[in-house]
Amino acid sequence: WSNADLVDNVVAYLPLPAIADLPMLCRRRRDEQPALEFRLARRHNTLRASRRKFLDEIRATGRDLRLSRFDGSVLSAWYRFEREDTEYRMVTVGGSSCIQITTIEGQGHDRGLQMQFDLEIHRVHRIRYRFSFTDSRRAESFDNVHNYGFAYLSLCNLDEDGVSGLMVSPGDDGNYELAFLMPEYEGARSVANVEEDTWYTVTMNFDWATHRVRIGLAIPGRNIGEECFPFEPSLLHRITIYNFSPSVSRYSDMEVIYPASLASPPPGTV
Repeated sequence: WSNADLVDNVVAYLPLPAIADLPMLCRRRRDEQPALEFRLARRHNTLRASRRKFLDEIRATGRDLRLSRFDGSVLSAWYRFEREDTEYRMVTVGGSSCIQITTIEGQGHDRGLQMQFDLEIHRVHRIRYRFSFTDSRRAESFDNVHNYGFAYLSLCNLDEDGVSGLMVSPGDDGNYELAFLMPEYEGARSVANVEEDTWYTVTMNFDWATHRVRIGLAIPGRNIGEECFPFEPSLLHRITIYNFSPSVSRYSDMEVIYPASLASPPPGTV
């Protein structure tokens, strides 16, 4: 590794995971790793796309914006739809505090916890949260997959625009999937398969220049999947978390990043 002339030739034969591990094996590679990765991207004609994604990750930190943060990790931060068939609690799971929404009976979108912005349109920059879910009626769910859904994160006005955002639904193949919904879509767009009682981290980065949202799903130590979809900016008025059908969903580390000029909502009860 001390002979720089051989680095490119050796790296050409290494699998990508091994290249990612090089800085841990060789001190000299730590400083040279970024240049090495760019040379590798240039060799495979992906330099432009790689550079764009690299800058997107930096942009997602809010480097070029004055951003504010809504912390939705506690019940007091949300408006609450009071219903007899839905319970809201703060619980501790695996040593971490989280919001738990238990839907006992019925089906529908008019429930859950909601945050709403003072202005009509908010240029939400990033949404990140952790979630897990438990299907209370697994057999019934897979018998009628179109009438069951859990762990919703809705990004629209529920009584005007229909449902947009993320949800977990049972699939025809016997697996649960995290899916992205928009009124313009004919059906949901799959992000990745998910399992009950497993914690996932979701990151949604919104690009307002192209009106596309990049959605990443991960568990500790591993990325599960990443997809990019178009979105309708006028739908980002409210954010609601809820279950459509009987189930238990849990949310933690919820944060919404948006421009500092737009005020966050006060707590209250609907």
